[in-house]
Amino acid sequence: MNIVLLGYRGCGKTSIGKQLAIELWKDFVDLDDVVRKRFNNATIAEIWAEHGEAGFRQAEAEAAALLLAKDSQVIALGGGTLTTDAGKAAVVSAEHATRIYLSCSTDVLAKRIAGDSTTATQRPSLTGNTDPAAEVEQVLAKRDPVYREVADIVFDVTYCSIDEAVRHLITKL
Repeated sequence: MNIVLLGYRGCGKTSIGKQLAIELWKDFVDLDDVVRKRFNNATIAEIWAEHGEAGFRQAEAEAAALLLAKDSQVIALGGGTLTTDAGKAAVVSAEHATRIYLSCSTDVLAKRIAGDSTTATQRPSLTGNTDPAAEVEQVLAKRDPVYREVADIVFDVTYCSIDEAVRHLITKL
């Protein structure tokens, strides 16, 4: 069984996923890292600049489908994996997978993103808006319904530590 973590950038997919994988004796895979390897470890911002969002999303959907065909993993999806039909189809059609949406308030997401020194150089702007809070609010308004539609479990991590989130998720699985 795969555990698939989905949610907006900064919600904790990677941090929680790594710890959850250790606790469940599963392999941890970050989809963003898999995609980056396909582009010689370029940053996501560099991939978008050279290949466009469409090129990145196509590689992301292909990588997701390959990962989800394997078993016994905790997979951290990219925040936008579900924004394309192919990416969403790969996740929805995955057998033996529990899909968990790590929901988080927009203000906390914005603070986490603003506090991450690598965000500006590693990640592209999703709207062109220089205000992180406005960008999160705008993009999350579109993505939240999709995350909820796909998720088997919705868990609000706004006020949870990584350890608290992992302990809670283990009880839900």
